[in-house]
Amino acid sequence: MPSFPTHPRRRWRRWAILAAPVAALLTGNVYVAMPASAAVGNPLVSSSSNRCLDVIGGRNTQGAAVGIYDCQGGQNQGWVFTGAGELRTFNETACLDAPTNAAAGAALVIWPCNGGQNQKFRHHADGSIVGGQSGLCLDVNQGATANGTRVILWPCNGQANQRWSSTGGPPPTTPPPSNGTCNVAPVDPQATRQARNLLCYLYSQYGNHILSGQRETNGREDEFNHIRTTTGKDPAIRGLDMCDRPGATSRAAAWWNAGGIPLIGWHTGAPGTGGYCDYAGRTSINAVLTPGTSQNRAYLAELDAAAGQLLQLQSQGVAVLWAPYHEAGGTWFWWSTEGGSQYQRLWRYQFDYFTKTKGIHNLVWLHPYNGSPQSSFYPGKQYVDVGGADTYVTDHGPLTSLYNATRAIVGGTIPIALHENGAIPDPDQLQSSGARWVTFNTWNGDWLYGRNDPSFLRKVYTHNYVVTRDEVPNLK
Repeated sequence: MPSFPTHPRRRWRRWAILAAPVAALLTGNVYVAMPASAAVGNPLVSSSSNRCLDVIGGRNTQGAAVGIYDCQGGQNQGWVFTGAGELRTFNETACLDAPTNAAAGAALVIWPCNGGQNQKFRHHADGSIVGGQSGLCLDVNQGATANGTRVILWPCNGQANQRWSSTGGPPPTTPPPSNGTCNVAPVDPQATRQARNLLCYLYSQYGNHILSGQRETNGREDEFNHIRTTTGKDPAIRGLDMCDRPGATSRAAAWWNAGGIPLIGWHTGAPGTGGYCDYAGRTSINAVLTPGTSQNRAYLAELDAAAGQLLQLQSQGVAVLWAPYHEAGGTWFWWSTEGGSQYQRLWRYQFDYFTKTKGIHNLVWLHPYNGSPQSSFYPGKQYVDVGGADTYVTDHGPLTSLYNATRAIVGGTIPIALHENGAIPDPDQLQSSGARWVTFNTWNGDWLYGRNDPSFLRKVYTHNYVVTRDEVPNLK
């Protein structure tokens, strides 16, 4: 909520087996070049665009950029996997090259072949090409399809813009398997199949699309009707609050069964101070977490009541993006007033109580900062599936500095959500700036109506970078 104490569409990138290059032989995950009459090699076609891996401009010069372009059979689009693991082009006179010790987002170039580990790649049977030094995948930046789009290194996520073959083809049409093919490990080892599918899906979209989201107003449909009437679409995510139980539970289940994703936050009140959603109250976290105190008894009663609702959803096969204690660091909420170490204790207590004591395993744990992320409030990677932040601005900028500040704390390996927002970031600016938010979730009321005019809302909800509910795969 606001930071003050008042109240061609190609969405789903699926895991699938793509054809390997026809002039190569798979040997221990490394392709060995077969004899070729013209020593030009083979094209590597992006499954998401049917465009070829291309040395842009056809320049055989040190440091020339690599991207995608219409396939035309030139030497700058002929690639040969060597027995040494190199990926050579221009009649094998230049090598695909990543910066030494490259991080996610590093751009690929060509360079004189030197045998370095940063010039070693493996082409896996699923179509991904993985850097031998970085362990990152060749990725068409932001999932774009235009000629000239750069190819970068990015965490492997199974999407079509990370799949390469000699023939290309459209993205596969099978839903994500639930048999362990996705190698993302949830922080809850006993996470349900649905929670794992949801987490894998978020990883698959991270850096390639943004999932649309809208916060409800206490169970009303006004915002959703407005979006549907204006754009013909529904948001992928419905934002709810555990304070609205039991209604929020039934609406979460209905949204999931309609193909959407429920995101449940919790403006829980300070234990022992009165109303269970009087979040502006204050209390001692030491007292809250000390067995036998009145605050601890009140806290456990509140946790038990929420747990009962979440277990109902679990029994119905519903997965939930769960975001307790949001806007971490914001002193307008009782859970942040005593600093980061106390906040971490509270988060970890709830995590352990829900997963170990109550047996709740249908949650994907989303940790949202306020608009000024502080590392002291980070519970740790073993307690957080998805990072995030909240901010309320009136322009449509990409919030790049907030994204980067959050990423600097949680790292580049987990998705980062814009958990609450006012004006929706412009999808074009998100793509051009590299602010790779995996979701937005617009606050209710005038934050939707007053900050996002109908023409802009139509642009957002029909944009090929934005995922709407009809484009979410079956996560059940």
